[in-house]
Amino acid sequence: MSRLRTRGSLKCYLSEAITILQKHEKKNLVKKFTEIYNYIEEYLAKEYEVEVFNPIKHESKISADEIYLRDISEIKKAHFVVAEVSLISWGVGAELMYAIMKGKPILALYNEDSPYSLSEMIRGSGVRLRKYSDKNWKTDIAKHLAEFMTELRLFLKYERRLLPRRI
Repeated sequence: MSRLRTRGSLKCYLSEAITILQKHEKKNLVKKFTEIYNYIEEYLAKEYEVEVFNPIKHESKISADEIYLRDISEIKKAHFVVAEVSLISWGVGAELMYAIMKGKPILALYNEDSPYSLSEMIRGSGVRLRKYSDKNWKTDIAKHLAEFMTELRLFLKYERRLLPRRI
C-alpha cells in the first residue's frame, strides 16, 4: 500500500468511549471495542506511519483535571482525529467539539449494529461519518481509513500552500 509521506510524523488523536467500557458488564462488548480501537491504532501506524494517541493506553491514577488537560493537549498536537462513536460518551462528544473548533479533520466511525443510536449532534456536525458492520468491521474500517488518509494528504498539501512563507 502507498504510504502517506509528509515532513515529520503525522499525529492522530483516537477518540473513544472509555468510561462506559470500564463500567460495562458485558465483557464481550468491552473486548469487541478494545479490539476495534487497537485495530485502528495499529492500521494507522503500520500503513501510514502515524503516531496515534490512544487514551485508553494512557489511563492511570491521575485526576480528572489532569486527564482533561492531557487530552486537550493531545488533540491540539494532533493533525487529525479518528473517533469511534458507536457508544454513548460525553467525553467523545467534548473531544469532537474541541477538535471541530480547532479545525481538525475528523473521521467518525459508527457501528451500524450498535445497540445505541447515533447522536444527532454528531450526525449534524459535518464530521466525515462512515459506517461499518459487525460482520465486516476490519474490511470496512480499513477502507474508510484509507479513503480518509488519501483525502487528508490533499488537505495537508493544500493547507501548507496557504500558510505564509517565513522570511
